[in-house]
Amino acid sequence: MKTVNSLSGGKTSSYLAYHYPADLELFSLVCVDNHNAGGKLDKKLVQMANDKLQKYCSHQKEFVATTEDPAILKTMFDLEQLIGREIIWLRGMSWEQMLQIKQAIPNINKRFCTTILKMQPIFEFLFLYHSLPVKMRIGYRFDEMERMEKFTDMWKYSTHCQYRPKSNTWIHRWKEVMWRIGEFVLIEDKITHKHIVDFWKNFDIEFPLDSNCQNCFWKDPQQLRKNFDTNPQIMYWSAIQEVLYDHTFKEENSLLGISKIGIQMDFNFGTGSGCQAGFCTD
Repeated sequence: MKTVNSLSGGKTSSYLAYHYPADLELFSLVCVDNHNAGGKLDKKLVQMANDKLQKYCSHQKEFVATTEDPAILKTMFDLEQLIGREIIWLRGMSWEQMLQIKQAIPNINKRFCTTILKMQPIFEFLFLYHSLPVKMRIGYRFDEMERMEKFTDMWKYSTHCQYRPKSNTWIHRWKEVMWRIGEFVLIEDKITHKHIVDFWKNFDIEFPLDSNCQNCFWKDPQQLRKNFDTNPQIMYWSAIQEVLYDHTFKEENSLLGISKIGIQMDFNFGTGSGCQAGFCTD
């Protein structure tokens, strides 16, 4: 059974890759088709990212932008050099494609983004190229062990379409398969956030100031406000999507409204999203 490290580009999953080598090191990049969201992206890094994605995701569109902090591209290349093993880059459909299909903005009540943009590309890669299930290591620390309870090991996917002559319609047929078995090595070894922060002080790797999608609805409004300063192209692109689909990421405020609030200087910025879908972690 293959072992897999699920990498997010944050300090925790990078610690996982360094200390617990796996058969497959996988990184799923969240993509945007609009180049306006990628104004801060280095053209050389964009080309390097496309070269990586071409290996297994040539059926997808060209990478031009991401809703993750642009620093994550260099982080992943530097991490690969540090651990001395290949990190496989994957991607699924773009934000624009997902929004068009769902006709909704992801929020606390519609939590579909991580499944579509992060998990589905990884499942598809493993389904096509490897035997299932795999042993998958997730970057859950000892000080957040409650996240284990939300880990899922089954995946439901469409196998084929079946024609129904009486109604002259087609219907999707689905199958559910066990695709991964969770391994929580950081919890087993009692690794906490402090261990990880202290470890990375010894290395010259730049991690994103705020990991995962900059517009994530799990983030505190203060963090979203801060992200308007650090990555305005991503945040204003996201605010435009709210207008186009007449929905908001946060129930209480629109992103444009959040962009106008003051910054609370004593807020603990850069803690990641705390995504509950079983993947994102700082």
